[in-house]
Amino acid sequence: MLTATPRTHPQVSNGDPTQGRPLLLSKLLDPTKSSRGGEGISLRGKRLRAVTILEAPYMMKKENEKGELEFSGFVKDIVDQLSENMRFEYEMYVVRDGTYGTLTENGTWTGLIGEVIEGRADVAFAPVTISSEREQVVDFTNPFMDLGAGLLLKKPVTEGTNVFAFLEPFRSTVWFSILGAIFGVAILLYVTSKLRYRCNVGKDDYDNDAKFNFTNSLWLTYWSIVRKGGEPAPRSLPSRILAGAWWFFTLIVISTYTANLTAFLTVKRLVSPIKSIDDLAGQTAIQYSVTEGTFLYSFFKSQEGTGSVYERMWYTMKANDRFPPTSMKGVDMVRSTHFALIEETPFLEYTVRTDEGCELMLLGKPFLFKGYGFSTKRGSPLKKPLSVGILKLQETGYMSELRDRWWPKNGCPLDGQTSNVDKASALGLEIFQGVFYVLGAAAVLAVLVTIVQVVYYRFIKHRKLPDAPEDKKQPTHYRNGILRRTTTDVNLF
Repeated sequence: MLTATPRTHPQVSNGDPTQGRPLLLSKLLDPTKSSRGGEGISLRGKRLRAVTILEAPYMMKKENEKGELEFSGFVKDIVDQLSENMRFEYEMYVVRDGTYGTLTENGTWTGLIGEVIEGRADVAFAPVTISSEREQVVDFTNPFMDLGAGLLLKKPVTEGTNVFAFLEPFRSTVWFSILGAIFGVAILLYVTSKLRYRCNVGKDDYDNDAKFNFTNSLWLTYWSIVRKGGEPAPRSLPSRILAGAWWFFTLIVISTYTANLTAFLTVKRLVSPIKSIDDLAGQTAIQYSVTEGTFLYSFFKSQEGTGSVYERMWYTMKANDRFPPTSMKGVDMVRSTHFALIEETPFLEYTVRTDEGCELMLLGKPFLFKGYGFSTKRGSPLKKPLSVGILKLQETGYMSELRDRWWPKNGCPLDGQTSNVDKASALGLEIFQGVFYVLGAAAVLAVLVTIVQVVYYRFIKHRKLPDAPEDKKQPTHYRNGILRRTTTDVNLF
């Protein structure tokens, strides 16, 4: 309780029962005497009885070096700084029902608001959301923190890793188009080379059109796209034009593929069915609710008869009847069941950032913006000096310093995306399974082809073809005035 040292004043018999009392005591016992709401009242040397609520990171209990429980948290640091600056003392207790305060059917208030109204506490040092309904029964200091309402959901399972993840950077239509381009260019290269060779076009001692059968043409288009050299090299003008255009095409394709592959392999995408409050209200698969006894509980309850989306959500929450008694109980429900918690964003941000398993995530944009303030009894002279003290802490940057201290920036990502984590995650073997499968299949195919060729040439072909006489000469013919040897080594298909 707030106390003051009595001082004697002249007694004036004007029927006023507060005459003759010290000025501060008169204002405390009869707040209507202060037209300025406590302006100029000093809290130096006074002792306040305060009520609070346990909720991380605002107010918590932890053991000190002596093994005793003591208060700790964001609000505790604010109150300690106010106490040091304004030279007042305080004693603090935890509200019995563990709620912030709502209006009951019989017209009484519960929680922190009820403690202040009934006079059991001079002030509520807690993150009490300022609302019009509460403002009618208590006074609030200037807000020390801005907030909105948000959605908390358990992080959905990331998309299952595709065995052929290396194909994901391009759609199937692109892959089929590239495959068609490979065969198309190979066929065109084969046709132009064969046509030049049969029509005796070009220089026979330089051009190598005869070597560009379909197999070699297809091989050139393949080794070009995988950036590996090979034979034969294009020498004629048409083949060089075609090969040059094909190499430019492969340069663009490979560069684009590499850039997209990096993103696909390092960013784990999340599939969330809910992206906003409207999405949450328009579905039935995921149940949702607010913490009982909070401002949000009173807000949704007050929407009855408005015809808004909030009214529809309130009736859904009432039908489900899953109102968690505390915010942390609501977080446990999110972790263990298919459940979404509607809560104020500072608490949700802290919960997500400090989650050990990084299993939680925030959804959508905040809505219903409000502010946190300390509540005092209606007309109490405490409101003015405490508000001034809060403003000074904000002007000096102390509030921002406290926010950075209690809300970590390097914890779990708020949106659940692992790409926001500072430490890059290593790629697992499942990413490369498809590549290993392709390599293994190619190895098996190469072995099988080798076996088939050995069997064919060793046991079949040599039995069918008689040995050619050693002195038999290979036929020759003239072409373009040059004596040429006809050889069976050139295969045009």
